[in-house]
Amino acid sequence: MMRTVASIIIMVMASIAGMFLGAAMNNAIGGMILFAVISGIACIIHSLNN
Repeated sequence: MMRTVASIIIMVMASIAGMFLGAAMNNAIGGMILFAVISGIACIIHSLNN
């Protein structure tokens, strides 16, 4: 349960960071989606390894 909550928090934080970095390149939504997907895949791989 805690891994799921931690993964969601990581994805939310990454999407917020992606929003600001994407806004600098005039594509805030694209940055949010990109960072959330990358961090989500990393969380999945991390949980599979454990």
